[in-house]
Amino acid sequence: MRSTRQELAAVLLAALVAAPAPAAPQGPATARPDWRGTGVVVAILPPPSSLHATRPVIIIRHDPIRGLMDETMDMPFLAASMDLFGDLRPGDRVAFGLKDVPGALLVVEIERLGAPAAGRTR
Repeated sequence: MRSTRQELAAVLLAALVAAPAPAAPQGPATARPDWRGTGVVVAILPPPSSLHATRPVIIIRHDPIRGLMDETMDMPFLAASMDLFGDLRPGDRVAFGLKDVPGALLVVEIERLGAPAAGRTR
């Protein structure tokens, strides 16, 4: 039997795959995150990937996100640009900002917390 957490992740993943690419943020007001979270980078997928044809995707094992999700889970998010990732790699602990755009939650800010993960590559 699937848990509610697994069902939520499956629904969000299906929406991510089916969603058209959201418009890029147009300025400081639109780029302001609606939610902020922390977590660990699981994977960074440049486009095209199996999760989205035109947008970069980052999979984050995120902590609960106040006002959005009460559970910790691995979740894919579209990103506004590959430029956001800099030298991030799987295993890095991060703080990130999400913008609610039609059909997706878009990462508009991300920064590493602490030292880079050792011995890992994208």
